Amino acid sequence: MKKVLGMVFMFTLLISLLVACGLPGAKNTSNESEKKKETPTASGDVYENGLPKDQEVTLKYGFFEGGIGRDWVDDAIETFEEKYPNVTIEILASPDISQILSTRISAGDDEEMFDLFNRQPSGGVASLAESGKLEPLDDIWEMQLPDNDAKVKELMMNGLYESANRIKGVSYEIPTSASVGGLFFNKQLFDEKGWNQNPQTWDEFVSMLEEIKSDGITPITFPGMYPNYHDWAFGDVESFEIADLAGNAEESVSNYQKFEGEVFTNPETVERWDKIYELGQKGYFHDGLAALSHTQSQMQVLQGDVALVSTGSHVENEMKKSAPEGFEWGYMSVPFIDSADQKNWVRQGTTNGHYIWAAKPDINKAWAKEFVLWMLTLDIQEAAAEDGGAMPVRADFIEDQARYDKLQSSTKSVLSYIEENNVQLTKAYRAVTIVHPSYDQAFKLRDEAVVNVILGKENPKQMLEEAEELIQEAISAQ
Repeated sequence: MKKVLGMVFMFTLLISLLVACGLPGAKNTSNESEKKKETPTASGDVYENGLPKDQEVTLKYGFFEGGIGRDWVDDAIETFEEKYPNVTIEILASPDISQILSTRISAGDDEEMFDLFNRQPSGGVASLAESGKLEPLDDIWEMQLPDNDAKVKELMMNGLYESANRIKGVSYEIPTSASVGGLFFNKQLFDEKGWNQNPQTWDEFVSMLEEIKSDGITPITFPGMYPNYHDWAFGDVESFEIADLAGNAEESVSNYQKFEGEVFTNPETVERWDKIYELGQKGYFHDGLAALSHTQSQMQVLQGDVALVSTGSHVENEMKKSAPEGFEWGYMSVPFIDSADQKNWVRQGTTNGHYIWAAKPDINKAWAKEFVLWMLTLDIQEAAAEDGGAMPVRADFIEDQARYDKLQSSTKSVLSYIEENNVQLTKAYRAVTIVHPSYDQAFKLRDEAVVNVILGKENPKQMLEEAEELIQEAISAQ
């Protein structure tokens, strides 16, 4: 009897241990498989990134389809899904993705909202970030790249980490490709004419324009139908450059982001517009630019009617079907400086700055971050550069000659310019959203005046003062 009781006791103890340890058969629960997916513990159940292999996830991806196309991102999705077969990425690619985003955000349906997207909605992202709608992405900067031991921020090209969108010091955007702005030109034509391809100062730049005009060719064009295209070469970043000459660059950038102080009539912005007006008065811009689209203005350079066009480094991919065989794009920034020793500020645009929607399941957000990391691998960077003409964001991209040779000429010319000059890549962005009607009126007033100022037909002084009055009214009201 003692032996029997002892056996019963040991059996009871064993059953208790099985239940306590959660071993198979220890307890009956219908939620066990879901619980295992949510909190994997066995190394065989997770990838090297720590995410579960057996939990199916579908990510909705809103993709802006612009000048660099979408072939490369389709390749990124295909290779990502091959490596992680439990993840499906449903892409909606459209040139109107900003409007689609705004519509979905207004609908307030988090389930139907994109998990990640690479374009700001109409009205920007500051208000979304401040209201908790966007996922903070500071952690991605500290993550290790899938194909390199370094952290993301350690391998970013000059200025990209520093100029990524931050709201109250928090990152909400991770760039996966870039487009650098400035003036692009026919390199063969410049070689043939002997024109200066790298003016170092404002005086050298004006001298070059005068030489081009004397040779019977209009120096500069841009799409007047879209006045914001002036910003690629002559925009807000150049105000930072002018402020830098006086030692006020940091203050100028901070004021710009926060709408502090004068917005349109600060000294650096006034000087910038005065210099642009001066170029217009000298007849350096194409008379008919008011009626031009972006492709039409770029076509003027391809046809040799105009020497330089204000646009981004995506221009080659955008015009590849129209460019004659062997056409090579050159690049220069507009130097609002007095000496080559001074810093040349260049507009850096993030053509694929990715955002993640906060009100999504944690597992979706984790996989969205992994996909952003995947787009930063050299293979995908190479596809974006070769197929789409995108500017790579990895600083180590050009260390391999074979990879560098695959870059389009517009991208190569930008990289050469950055290497040869004292360049500060910068993205001008606002960290505050203003919704007062006077805000829109101020920028509408500016945009309507851009063409006339650039053609030297309208002194910018009155426009800037009126716009300042409107923007200050909006700032005060808010």
